[in-house]
Amino acid sequence: MIFNKLIVSSLFLILISRIAATEKGNDLKEIGWDQIVTNPSITKHFASDVEEIRKTDLEQVISDFHALFGGGYSHSIFVTGASSASYQPLLSTAASIFGYTPQLGSYLSSVGIDANDPKDPQFVIFIEKESMDGHEHQLAVFAHEYYHIYQNAPLLDQPESAEPYTWVMEGAAAMIETLYVKSTPNNYPYKQENLGDLLALTKDYYDQYPDFSFGTEQETHDGINPEGMQNYNLATVAMTYLCHLTNFRKVLWPDWYSLAYNNGFAPAFTEHFGMSKSQFYNNFNNFMRYNSKETIIEIEPKTYQLSYLLAEPDLDDNDSDGLNNYDEIVRYGTSISSADSDADGFSDGREVELGLNPSGTILSFDNSEYVAFNWKKLPDFGSYFEELSPWYYHQGMGWFYSSNLDISDFWFYLPDFGWCWSNNVIFPYIYEHSKENWLFFNQTSEDTFYRYGEKTWTPVN
Repeated sequence: MIFNKLIVSSLFLILISRIAATEKGNDLKEIGWDQIVTNPSITKHFASDVEEIRKTDLEQVISDFHALFGGGYSHSIFVTGASSASYQPLLSTAASIFGYTPQLGSYLSSVGIDANDPKDPQFVIFIEKESMDGHEHQLAVFAHEYYHIYQNAPLLDQPESAEPYTWVMEGAAAMIETLYVKSTPNNYPYKQENLGDLLALTKDYYDQYPDFSFGTEQETHDGINPEGMQNYNLATVAMTYLCHLTNFRKVLWPDWYSLAYNNGFAPAFTEHFGMSKSQFYNNFNNFMRYNSKETIIEIEPKTYQLSYLLAEPDLDDNDSDGLNNYDEIVRYGTSISSADSDADGFSDGREVELGLNPSGTILSFDNSEYVAFNWKKLPDFGSYFEELSPWYYHQGMGWFYSSNLDISDFWFYLPDFGWCWSNNVIFPYIYEHSKENWLFFNQTSEDTFYRYGEKTWTPVN
């Protein structure tokens, strides 16, 4: 056997792949087992009481993953039933392959070598029967465990320096299962969480545990689920953020594990993602700690279609709006055939450049987030102080007066410009009523207002 490790979470047991250095050199690489093949040899073993729907699920996962990744690997799969009498023959068969009897839990997977043929790698999944009613993990567990094949194959027989980080291995598999179940038609009554739900949960976790920092502890089996976190949720969100910084194909496509085999996991991470693991940990912690929940949730992909997420990013710009097709579909949810998806008069690319939402409008002031000490924050509008209403202080525009905070028909008074008008569709473009002139409010610039009529920038006094 090459490796096995038991991981315990509050929901289930998983015996996942954990690579350990061996003395076999490159035997497996010499026979090409780390290379995807179009028609791999697959042996499936089912206990007598496994339902037909489980078999159908497995066939669907195998077919879909082979289509996504261009093939697969030769392996064996064991799916157990509910009673010891039904699954004991499967355990015995697995023991004849591994030379030991696998420990059985709810969800188990391992990779090993046939004791009678050291060049015959075997992938094994054990899944115990569970209640069909209201259980969303029936399909997801197959996707999660099956993805481990693609991660582990390039790493077999690797040196100790290439031992993978647990948060990467389990976070990627958990992300795949979430994306897969969301994108695949199925009859289960409950689906996986959206990644947006997990992002919100993680923001709450950072607020609840202000001293926590994601890092090297999560590289280990024991630290993958810190106190107050379970089910690889934190690792899944870390991988989601890594996708946000790069793209889904770069993160989830398994070919980069071969780079880890050759160079070591830490150097491969730096080379492949363009940042060291320490830089990533720092960026991730700052992103979760200092951003609002609304901002954090925005990095959720706007599509769950794996065939698009895992394809080579389409960098064409069909509608010439300054955003490539991949970013429009995955990051912003905008149209690739219309330069102005929300028909607000400004191109999608321009709105992204200005920090606005290119696929929608500003929310109502009623949805403002309370920050502290009578400061509130409205996405795309900014932060403002309301204690002295109807006078408000905006962090950028300065003082303004408004008798009725209604962003859909926003009349307000600015001392330097008089009465002005805007709304949730056109902001930060503002109409200066007294001069019949349009202003542009750029919160990121010291020269805050641009006067279109005079073609000049005006700072806030």
